[in-house]
Amino acid sequence: MLISEAKKFVGEVVEVTFSDRKGQEVCEVAEIFDVNFVPLYGPCLITDVGDIRLDRVHLISQQQEVRKVA
Repeated sequence: MLISEAKKFVGEVVEVTFSDRKGQEVCEVAEIFDVNFVPLYGPCLITDVGDIRLDRVHLISQQQEVRKVA
């Protein structure tokens, strides 16, 4: 995935499918805060579940954010 493609999702809650360090496919629901270059890793999604390298991302699909009101 390119940085320009990933920037469309900044500020949104999405479902991200990516490969972890072991090569296994992982699916996470995350809020994307930014897309930035991280030294030694390259371009990454900066999310609430951690940084995800763009070269490991397989699919990003939009989710509707559910907020609980206390």
